[in-house]
Amino acid sequence: MTATASSIEGAGFEAGKAFDGNAGTRWASVEGVDPQWVRVDLGTTKSINSVKLTWEAAYASSYKIQVSTNGTSWTDVYTTTSGNGGVDQISFAQTNARYVRMHGTVRGTAYGYSLFEFEVYGS
Repeated sequence: MTATASSIEGAGFEAGKAFDGNAGTRWASVEGVDPQWVRVDLGTTKSINSVKLTWEAAYASSYKIQVSTNGTSWTDVYTTTSGNGGVDQISFAQTNARYVRMHGTVRGTAYGYSLFEFEVYGS
């Protein structure tokens, strides 16, 4: 499993930190810039139907969960303009994807975007 992001705040905040199963580490984007995204490559196409986002204090007030089979063409499976941080449990119609990303469009704070954990679930 490989994770990438549009940016990182600095050393120790790499994309993979959001997918490492450690609630004490996190991915963080650069501060003050919209949009930003973090994505995971599941390695092969999987059937998925939900994600769980555990935000740090720097959260997205508007964001999309997007999926792709090739990493270049994205499909929105969830969109919100009322994000408030904390933990977001998001369910959507069963879909096939190799790549899953959180695409933040509006920050909820003056900082960047930051996720302690980004979990992907399927059948």
